[in-house]
Amino acid sequence: MQTSEPGLRERKRAETRDKLETAAVTLALRDGVEHATLDAICEAADVSTRTFFNYFDSKEDAILGLKDSAISDEEVSSVLEEHAGADPVELAVRLMFQVLNPSITSSKLLKSRMKIVKQHPELLGRLASQFQRMGEQLTAAIRPVLNSAPGFRDDTPEDFQLSAEVVLALCSGAARAAVKEWATTGNKAPIEAVEERAIALVRKTVERLK
Repeated sequence: MQTSEPGLRERKRAETRDKLETAAVTLALRDGVEHATLDAICEAADVSTRTFFNYFDSKEDAILGLKDSAISDEEVSSVLEEHAGADPVELAVRLMFQVLNPSITSSKLLKSRMKIVKQHPELLGRLASQFQRMGEQLTAAIRPVLNSAPGFRDDTPEDFQLSAEVVLALCSGAARAAVKEWATTGNKAPIEAVEERAIALVRKTVERLK
């Protein structure tokens, strides 16, 4: 029994989260974002307001399906292992998209989300907020990668920290731009292609600044 309990608990959390996301997207699409109130979302999902805040910080986050918590050390390790040998830019972008998965790629809600974001592109500002909230963790995650990159080896600790923050800021801007392009143009490319687009945007921009 002890082995099965965590799995059951996680399944129940996933079910509650799915109900909240579905309710938020359905109401926003039907009534408009401004009229999709927190109370209405909770009522449609049959959960309390208190329960809502165990999953999302705002109704906008529920509409977009942004994660309620930081990525785990296991998720960070998984990304680093899967893309071993990748440069800091690629790893930073991959980690950011790990923050968005799997909600943003949910086949059930994807089309509806795209319609809402096309009508309200300002919602994508929540992506920037999410990256900012997780900035410290994401910076820590890419520090080992930067540390192994030749260009950063001679940095003082202060400069190294600033460099990590700059890399993170550049990559988060590219990730947000790529997602916005994907959502507002009705692009049907898989999320992996959007990751590649974000990586390419960073590299192209850096190259053009030389």
